[in-house]
Amino acid sequence: MKTFYHIKSEEIGTVILRKRKIAKALRRWLREKGYPCEHSFIVKSV
Repeated sequence: MKTFYHIKSEEIGTVILRKRKIAKALRRWLREKGYPCEHSFIVKSV
């Protein structure tokens, strides 16, 4: 299984990331700057 992290914000657009740590860091950065964002994850079986 592969997990992809989907982050959507008006400032950065839509981003799909593979690494959980990078996705968490991006969400934290957006929150600190005061930008609203939506996030979810997608699991795909290989």
